[in-house]
Amino acid sequence: MQKTEIRNRAKKLRKTLNHRELSKKIHENLFSLPEWINSSNIFCYYSVNDEVITTDLFLLKEKKWFLPRISDKNLLVCPYNNCKLVPNKYDIPEPNTDAIDSSKIDMIIIPALAADKNGNRIGYGGGYYDRFLSSLSKKIIKVVLLYSDLVLENISSDEFDVKCDIIVTDKEIYKINC
Repeated sequence: MQKTEIRNRAKKLRKTLNHRELSKKIHENLFSLPEWINSSNIFCYYSVNDEVITTDLFLLKEKKWFLPRISDKNLLVCPYNNCKLVPNKYDIPEPNTDAIDSSKIDMIIIPALAADKNGNRIGYGGGYYDRFLSSLSKKIIKVVLLYSDLVLENISSDEFDVKCDIIVTDKEIYKINC
C-alpha cells in the first residue's frame, strides 16, 4: 500500500473513533513507561482534528513542555508554559516564544497517521518531523502515540525516514529501539 493510500485510510478511520476514551488509555500506557517517568523535558505536538489528544498532557506540571514552531521548512523547539498560541500556516497552534537548543529535550512525542511494529511511521507528508528527528541526539526518546487500529504490519520507508523508539497505543506498547 502506498503512503498516500495509508494516509487517506488512517484519516477516514480516525473519524470513527472515540478519541477521548482511547486517548485516556494511551495516556495510561504512556505513564507506565520508565522512559516517561525518567523524562523531564518533553517536546510534543499540539493535537488537532482526530489525533490522539495531547493537550491534556500539558496539564501535568511535573514535566516541562515544549511545542514545535514552524520556521521555513524546519521545526523549532519552543517552551510552552500556557503561553498564548498562534495558528501556523496549517492552522495548528504554536507558541510565539523563543526557541531553545533541542539537546535539552529528553523525549519527543511525534504525530503519526500510522506506524508499523518496526518503528516506521507515516506523518502528514511535509517532512518536518523527519528533518527535525535526523538532527537530534540519539539519546532523545522518540515516541508515537497511536490508536491501535493504525499499527500496521509493515510500512515501506525511505532513506530519510527516521524510526521511532516506542509506539504507545490504547492496547499495547511496542518498544523498538529501547
